Amino acid sequence: MDEATRNQIEAADPARSTWLTANAGSGKTRVLTNRVARLLLRGAAPERILCLTYTKAAATEMQNRLLATLGQWAMLPEPDLRRALGDLGEGAGADLAEARRLFARAIETPGGMKVQTIHSFCSGVLRRFPLEAGVPLGFTELDDRTAAVLRAEIVDQMADEGDPVIVDLTALESGDRLDTFLAALSADDFAAPPDPAAIWAALDVPPGLTTAGLLAEVFLGGEGDWVAGLIPALRTGGSNDNKLADALGAINWDTPGLDDLAGLCSALLTGEKAKEPFTAKIDAIPTKATRNGPAAPFMDALNDLMRRVEATRPRMLGLTAAQRSLHLHRFAHAFTRRYSAAKMRHGWLDFDDLIRRTGRLLSDPAMALWVLWRLDGGI
Repeated sequence: MDEATRNQIEAADPARSTWLTANAGSGKTRVLTNRVARLLLRGAAPERILCLTYTKAAATEMQNRLLATLGQWAMLPEPDLRRALGDLGEGAGADLAEARRLFARAIETPGGMKVQTIHSFCSGVLRRFPLEAGVPLGFTELDDRTAAVLRAEIVDQMADEGDPVIVDLTALESGDRLDTFLAALSADDFAAPPDPAAIWAALDVPPGLTTAGLLAEVFLGGEGDWVAGLIPALRTGGSNDNKLADALGAINWDTPGLDDLAGLCSALLTGEKAKEPFTAKIDAIPTKATRNGPAAPFMDALNDLMRRVEATRPRMLGLTAAQRSLHLHRFAHAFTRRYSAAKMRHGWLDFDDLIRRTGRLLSDPAMALWVLWRLDGGI
């Protein structure tokens, strides 16, 4: 028996409390199916066994595999049944007659075997303990399509009202991926209003650093004049020099922004796979012939610009991340409050709500022991 098979048999032992991690197709469903079968062999009532999966498809697959296994046991000749139970990890003392009865017991279980999705389980727990969980009595699960419509309506409402956080949204996301972005926002994560100082500190951005201040360190003024002379000199060179000319020509030298600074980082600094990543390409651009020829009068200014860009890049990245984080927190705080209020008015809980509320219920010191005791009475 190889090590993988031994590990699967150990993980399927119902006497063991097991955490399992494995790649796709490596046998997780098989281990769970075998674990349930061994629980049944040892006398557990089918209605008191609970299996949780993430999707309905997985729940159906799990139930079909289990019933197929139990159905085979009911029909196998004795030598083959002993061998099947031995491969499962059950020794020679396994009760063959009981193994043959398991299929009938499973299909006759009132309501069927409890193989549920995690969301179905959470819904059942919350319906059983609505007061303890603080959820609306008789709540309705909010399906994905209705949730998407509700999110779109809230964004439209915010836009119609001229809510200033719409500007934050447009800085983050738009188009086809908008609902994917909105669906990922959790009210728990954005319950508090954003604190810009805390965001800047978390990303190691110097306090008070602004876009204008950062750009002033790179664009000292007058760059557009000498770049206008450098570009024709670069055009006399090869393809790499012409690419550099294109990059410099795309910069807005009069009123530069962070996008222009990012463009200079791409054109004037080495890449992430270079021996010295993100360093100025001193004596590397333009090509030697151009550098020592028509571009020579501009090289001191170009090298100084490259050094300034290199020195500024880390803070540019930090400031960009901080600004996007602030956009995210401002919009998400306003949006999730509206979304939660709308769900509450309708008595709706979405799939994430089901999991969060159940997790909170089962970890609340004032309620958890009582709720778990009641659950343990049936599982």
